[in-house]
Amino acid sequence: MGEQKNVTVRMVRPNLEGIPQHEVPAPFSIRRYRPGDEAAWMRIHEVADIYNTFSEATFAREFGNDPAQWAARQHYLCDADGSAVGTGTAWRTSDGMGDCGLVHWIAIHPDAQGKGLSKPLLAAVCNRLRELGHTRARLTTSTGRLPALCLYMGFGFVPAIETDEARSAWRAVRERLGDRAGRYPALGEIG
Repeated sequence: MGEQKNVTVRMVRPNLEGIPQHEVPAPFSIRRYRPGDEAAWMRIHEVADIYNTFSEATFAREFGNDPAQWAARQHYLCDADGSAVGTGTAWRTSDGMGDCGLVHWIAIHPDAQGKGLSKPLLAAVCNRLRELGHTRARLTTSTGRLPALCLYMGFGFVPAIETDEARSAWRAVRERLGDRAGRYPALGEIG
């Protein structure tokens, strides 16, 4: 198959009805942003995200400077000690699509991965988008994140094919998934 490229891709969920619901396994819990969580967000992303680099300016660039919005929209997955081990944000788009929410910066610390935490975290983010009045959602990710792509497709997100490069990238994802691609009907619709 050759060298795998990591291409930025977008996904959409045309509505926020029927969001899959998943319980947070004990002893973990999910809470909203608290003052000082910026440091936890940074710590989680620095170790969980191999495709991006982070600086102290990253949080402010991505979320602005409005702690009330952070408290309304940002989720933290916590371990038994209450330490944040994951995060995801039910953000708003800046492209004039007010009814469309943004699933933004989902990440789980590597030490907490593989424990059934991504589905409850994504469910919490999607539920919050709906509570905030959004009727659909979108997200940006990349083709190197195959487990994340499968998670999102399992939640009803479909590839946004906006360019020939996107179509090619999604074809490559379908090829990498092989027999597993049949689990995701949206991949079969890519020409």
